[in-house]
Amino acid sequence: MPERESLVALLRGRAAAHGDRPAVGFTADPPDPAAYEETTYGELDETARRIAVLLRSAGVAEGDRVLLLHPPGLGFPRGFTGCLYAGAIAVPAPMPDGYRRQRERLAGIARDARVSAVLTDRVTAEAVTGWARECGLPDLPVLAVDPDSLPPAGNWREPRIGARTVAFLQYTSGSTSEPKGVVVDHGNVLANAEAFVGTVDVRQETRWGGWLPMYHDFGLIGLLITPLTLGSTTVLMSAATFLKRPSLWLWLMDTYDLQVSPAPNFAYDLCVQRVTDAQLEGLDLSRWTHAMNGSEPVRARTLTAFAERFAAAGLRADALTPGYGLAEATLCVSGAPSHRPPVITPVDAGALAQDAFRPAGPATPPEAVRPLVSSGRLCPGVEVVAVDPDDGTVLPEGTIGELWVRGPSVARGYWEKEEQSALTFGAVTRDGRNGWLRTGDRGLSADGELYVTGRIKELLILGGRNLYPHDLEAAVRATHPALERTATAVFTVPSAGDQLVVVQEARPAQLGAASAGELIDGVTRALGREFGVAVPNVVLVRPGDVQRTTSGKIQRTLTRELLLGGELRVVEQRVSPALERARAAHTATAVRP
Repeated sequence: MPERESLVALLRGRAAAHGDRPAVGFTADPPDPAAYEETTYGELDETARRIAVLLRSAGVAEGDRVLLLHPPGLGFPRGFTGCLYAGAIAVPAPMPDGYRRQRERLAGIARDARVSAVLTDRVTAEAVTGWARECGLPDLPVLAVDPDSLPPAGNWREPRIGARTVAFLQYTSGSTSEPKGVVVDHGNVLANAEAFVGTVDVRQETRWGGWLPMYHDFGLIGLLITPLTLGSTTVLMSAATFLKRPSLWLWLMDTYDLQVSPAPNFAYDLCVQRVTDAQLEGLDLSRWTHAMNGSEPVRARTLTAFAERFAAAGLRADALTPGYGLAEATLCVSGAPSHRPPVITPVDAGALAQDAFRPAGPATPPEAVRPLVSSGRLCPGVEVVAVDPDDGTVLPEGTIGELWVRGPSVARGYWEKEEQSALTFGAVTRDGRNGWLRTGDRGLSADGELYVTGRIKELLILGGRNLYPHDLEAAVRATHPALERTATAVFTVPSAGDQLVVVQEARPAQLGAASAGELIDGVTRALGREFGVAVPNVVLVRPGDVQRTTSGKIQRTLTRELLLGGELRVVEQRVSPALERARAAHTATAVRP
């Protein structure tokens, strides 16, 4: 089997060529050497073969789906490669937690994929078994991948794998009732890894690391698969450790001599806000060459603040490398090499509000200028066009539209959802060009740079977790009978540090004995209990103020703009100082005709 045909062939080749080289490391506490463990390419290959034998003995056949539920550590890399070596389809997912919605959504993933087994670690096997029993899957085999309990590798037989063999399902969107799994084959993964490496200009000697969870496409592709295909070393830590002490991410980079680490916008903002001078003392970030920021859109303020805050620790401003990607394209669509400062274009904010890309000129008032960050240049082999989403017309360069993507990294579609797959992965432009992926994001190309201006899809990213507005909105309306037939808008406000905001229509006369304050308390408790999120901002407004389209869909972006502009009829509110400052700043810089 040619090395480039599959991940299995590639990893087997790596093990044969340099089996003693560290492949994946994990640390529970970056400054403590005793908290570090690692596995080499040779050990990973042997463990993967042993896990494949275990799966086969449990009745898992080639093409069966296997759910991966691992706590942070080396369990996931072992389980994932074990699935590949078995010819099974890996289904990465977060461990079941104490929140009902997350456990139900996880059960929805298991049912949608029709998984044949679960891989986990010995320490979490009992909890996973309890979750499986709770969600009506009591006969689902739960298998631990700890190396000391696995069968010998000698009985392993290489599965029939090629470029078109499905490697994993990446569940990215959908509610509990209808999760959607992106079907990614070995060819997609290898093409994306090659494009990723070619774009950001890294080598085998480059060391990778970070805290992104392995069940996210950014973590799975950006922190695990790509370094393994390159033959590099990657060092992982947990997201919970980062969120508790953001400085430990920076110490991870220094302690383990890492050059590449990706993260979304909020992570860089969190470091600026919470890393103290004392925590910075002695820190050396001069070797960090690729501080990747893959949020869309990337914010200029974030890049500037992070570069300024950590310049004293040796961080170079040109280490900040924005990019763009999505699970439906496996991951990487665009990016930038190191030692190239981010391209930030000041544009006319008024024109941008009308979907026009117009660089600011000398006559543009300062308050009407918005810095727009480029997400880099397109990866090799990737095509992107901006399209009128209503009729498929390809728009001229420099014109904002929905971004459509085409290339070998584009995934196969959504698992067993032909109609949705055809709509998203089978788009045809008005001039008849087919095979396009509709990203749901808006943006444009100009002077060879890709700019992402906003999201059509309104996924919420809170504390490194993906949450869905309609799920939170349904939970809010369920807190009181008077809200059942009202409208709710849940969104975040970037200018307020991406804080969560709930805007809820309410008629005080229908609340009965409950006061508006008690209603707000109920909303805060419900979202904290069911989703584990903080709700610093709840705004009760008069009926009709939550904006809808003519077909009844909630217009969250427009509602947010009305809130910031002071145009909602507020009945009662409990908001943070950060949101109040964002409102004041929005009013002061508003572009008026």
